[in-house]
Amino acid sequence: MYGEVMIGINMIFNYTVLSFANAIGNAKISKKRLMVAALVGAIPAVTIPGSLLASMVAFILMTGCAFGFSVRLWKASAGLVLIGAFLAGGLLSALPFSSWGKDFQFRLLFCAILAYLSLQIVKAKWLDVRKISRFSEFSGHSKLQIFGSSIELTIFIDTGNNCTEPLSNDAVHFVSLRAVQSVIPEEVLECLRQSGDSRNALPDLSHFPTNFRKQLRLIRVQTVEGANWAVGIRFDEWELEGNRFLEKGYIVLTADDARYPHNASAILHVSALESKEQERGMLHAT
Repeated sequence: MYGEVMIGINMIFNYTVLSFANAIGNAKISKKRLMVAALVGAIPAVTIPGSLLASMVAFILMTGCAFGFSVRLWKASAGLVLIGAFLAGGLLSALPFSSWGKDFQFRLLFCAILAYLSLQIVKAKWLDVRKISRFSEFSGHSKLQIFGSSIELTIFIDTGNNCTEPLSNDAVHFVSLRAVQSVIPEEVLECLRQSGDSRNALPDLSHFPTNFRKQLRLIRVQTVEGANWAVGIRFDEWELEGNRFLEKGYIVLTADDARYPHNASAILHVSALESKEQERGMLHAT
């Protein structure tokens, strides 16, 4: 019975560091596979205690079963497993467990649980950092050309923005009216204000000046508050950082930009990610 208990406790330790490496490395390995790998690593470590060779074999088998035995995958995952083991081991060595008046098996089980909880906290903090880093890739500076003028805008690519122009299926981006008001002709602005005053009504493009109508389209916008129609304006050109250009599309001007993340002046369509990923040698947006 003692051997089974030791294997179980060792398995908890192994699963702790494997799940940590799985989350940090974004490997997406199933929990069942991690449990099997943890068991595979626990058996030789417990049956041959104190053997360096047995520990090395156990580590290789455990990480290989969890993440695969190809050299590239194994090197990446094994490093993260070691980091998790060092973090957990450093915490446990700093606490005076030997002075506790409980039996040895209880202390080992408590150590395993504490190691798991500590690595969960580290994992959560790391994922928050990675999320912030990832979101920073979605933001940047740009130069919008519209109505023959250009203006610099801070942009944010919204993965939830799938709005398109109904006929052409071109992407629709949302831009703060306040940020581009200086380059919008006054007669167009006046018509936009009039159409904005008619809540839930279909804007009448015939009210706009004739020379601008070819650049305008009706856009159906779906929000959490419901669906409504807005006036879309076709832009001339939109250059992002790195001399990358958006595909031709439309912008919808919004009066309220308080909800724009990262103090952006424009919320881009999700398709803008494709140009970012193509620049890195990939074919599709992530």
